[in-house]
Amino acid sequence: MDLFEGYVGIKIGDDQLVDDVLFSLLFGLLVLFALVFRSNYRLFAKMVRDVFFVKERLSLFDTVAGNEFVFKNFMTIQALFLCSLFAFSIGEQYEGLYLPDIKLNLFSIAVLFILILLFYFFKQLIYYMFGNIFAGADKYRFWRTNYDAITGFWGILLYFPVFWTILVGIYIEISVILFVFLYILYRFFVIYKTIRIFNVKRSGFLYIFLYLCGQEILPLIFIYKGMIYLYNIIEKSALWH
Repeated sequence: MDLFEGYVGIKIGDDQLVDDVLFSLLFGLLVLFALVFRSNYRLFAKMVRDVFFVKERLSLFDTVAGNEFVFKNFMTIQALFLCSLFAFSIGEQYEGLYLPDIKLNLFSIAVLFILILLFYFFKQLIYYMFGNIFAGADKYRFWRTNYDAITGFWGILLYFPVFWTILVGIYIEISVILFVFLYILYRFFVIYKTIRIFNVKRSGFLYIFLYLCGQEILPLIFIYKGMIYLYNIIEKSALWH
């Protein structure tokens, strides 16, 4: 005699599990941003002014203490983390990277975030060397203030393509085009600020040339090669299938 065991239900699809993980992380990040913005709205206003104006004054982020330190670092980490969420969601949409449990999803996003963070630190090291050799510490600190402001503002704009990819889930090409457009706009503002700040001295032109070659071209080639290498590993690993 068969015993009735009740309705076991229908297993949640792998794609729905991935979407739930991405939405939870995005919602948590947005809550943190709201808290940081609420307690540092004056720093946020100064950050926006630093994006659109070039005015030599005391740096917004020179004092490594209190809310200024938290605000600067959170805005940078927010931008990098949104990049990792976007990259993972695009992989889920285009390549079907449906991982069987939450831990694997979180681990994969963490790996992407660490890789992007290491790439960011690599660029900051080159920035530091070039800035102090060809421009001096004061000019470099002033440029770094503007760079941090642009990065933080770019991170806020990244919510739009990430929200589109995770919540809308259709016409993904729109979110990809928007992400690429925002990245190009971000680099344009960085290059514009670099020219405005370092074109005073004769050595500034050499710095700009080295900056364009070493910071805007070679790193993109490195990350492109790294993404191809990582994609080949994912394709050959049974863990992702």
